[in-house]
Amino acid sequence: MSYTRGRALERLAQNLGTPSARVEAELLLRHVLGCSRVELYADLSAELSYGQASALQRAASSRRAGAPLQYVTGTQAFCDLELVVGPGVLVPRPETELVAQRCLRRLDGVSDPVVVDVGTGSGAIALYLASHRSDGRIWATDVSAEALEWARRNVDGLKAANVNLVECDLLAGLPDELRGRCDLVVSNPPYLSEAEYAQAPADVRDHEPADALVCGNDGLEVSIRLIAEALDWLRPNGALVVESGPAQAERLKLAVEQCFQGVTITKDLAGRARIIEGSKQ
Repeated sequence: MSYTRGRALERLAQNLGTPSARVEAELLLRHVLGCSRVELYADLSAELSYGQASALQRAASSRRAGAPLQYVTGTQAFCDLELVVGPGVLVPRPETELVAQRCLRRLDGVSDPVVVDVGTGSGAIALYLASHRSDGRIWATDVSAEALEWARRNVDGLKAANVNLVECDLLAGLPDELRGRCDLVVSNPPYLSEAEYAQAPADVRDHEPADALVCGNDGLEVSIRLIAEALDWLRPNGALVVESGPAQAERLKLAVEQCFQGVTITKDLAGRARIIEGSKQ
């Protein structure tokens, strides 16, 4: 019996067992075939080769076992970029796209900006800013060597010559010449409390790096440290932009207000407090 694209799609959607099974089935099939959505639906009667059918079965098995969809396909879209991701690095979320876009607005009118993306992970924010501000110097730090390997793959793949990767905690590894000269410090730090992390989906808890997600009893420890360090590296009127969990946003805003001016909270598309930003006095 022939095994067509259409039959494979329907069977996978029925058996995947995830909340968005139809969407995920399509993405897995497109991943295996290496085709666009238009190309997939243009010929659903085309038969899968033995190799394609086997690859699809392996991908489906990995997803049913709980691996994040993005780990299975090896990619994640972020704004107008396509990033490679996998075990050892956090999958970029839609909320972080808003952070990157807020940063780009912050750089309006700034010539040759110097930006630091703290806890860069896959390099998402740094690479977005680098792609839109070719005149900028972007520094991307992370304490995880494994995460930085993924960032390096993305930097190389996108040929982002203006992105510099540094393995360090927060801003500790930056060249001293940047002290007091940075136009923007941005971070998507770990901000889940232990209690929130315990309630996270299993594919997150079992596969994505906990150090990139959870931060103690209140989720604020890393963000509070970042506020203090950022002051030393930002120029006067330089901006700090930090992603936050909704439960932590008001407390984080109060902490930022102790050192920065014009502090605001921006909500995400679901209406939850998400981004704290302010300017150095």
